Amino acid sequence: MTHAFPAPRHSHPDRPGFGPAPAHHAELEELLDLDALFGAPVLAQAMDEASHAMITEPRTIVDLGAGTGTGTVALAHRFPGARIHSIDASVGMLDRLREAARDAGVAANVEAHLADLDDDWIADLPDGIDLAWAALSLHHVGDPARLLRQVFDALRPGGALVVIEMTGETTYEPADLDTERSRLGERVVNTLAERGYPVVADWTRALESAGFAPIARSEATLTASTDTPDGARYLGLQLGFNRTLLGDGLEPDDLEAVDDAITRLRAGRATISAASGRAIWVAVRPVVAE
Repeated sequence: MTHAFPAPRHSHPDRPGFGPAPAHHAELEELLDLDALFGAPVLAQAMDEASHAMITEPRTIVDLGAGTGTGTVALAHRFPGARIHSIDASVGMLDRLREAARDAGVAANVEAHLADLDDDWIADLPDGIDLAWAALSLHHVGDPARLLRQVFDALRPGGALVVIEMTGETTYEPADLDTERSRLGERVVNTLAERGYPVVADWTRALESAGFAPIARSEATLTASTDTPDGARYLGLQLGFNRTLLGDGLEPDDLEAVDDAITRLRAGRATISAASGRAIWVAVRPVVAE
């Protein structure tokens, strides 16, 4: 899981949440890893819901836009009898994924594929996919409707697609980001939303149009705090990325306070927690009665 930053929101009704993929660099990869670490309960909920929706235990799984591989590793642990085909368009991301799979002891169950989801990503995959996984990746696709049709056709009857996206609901505690600027966190969130961040998308209609049924939607929450070094690092990176996206969109005193909060987070001197909403869709390819 996770491309949480920084793709803009578009208003195309047939392409909800579409936006370009973020630049790949070391801090972004670290942020993605930490986002997945704190998003583990979200992944677990999504896998539980997928298990309940499928008729049989999956044997062939595709991770669409696998990133640094945390989703792939979680899937390999949850479904040890499955072969995980992990797809990403970045060589660097796939290198990180292979390393993560080796470190987790699941490399034998993982096959990495360098492919763009807007191209012929399905060419090297086996027939009869049981589970397709798209965590914070579908909004980066240029033609989501085409991709969903491809996934539908590739799934065996009774197989499932899991889509995870952000809901746009983010809250900070304390609300002033441990500064003296009242409700600063709320202004940060609102200003980012006005600029189209984070990407939010409702895929229900697109999934229906692709032929999936039933389709279930649920919500979960990612939480992180400065109670741990990883939490402090995550929040510092996250707020740092958001600071770039804010530009001059806040008053100078607010921007100065955000800069101070970032500095204090990176120095381990801030006390902040954050909660970010996630939406989960589990969509099944129907079994046609003979």
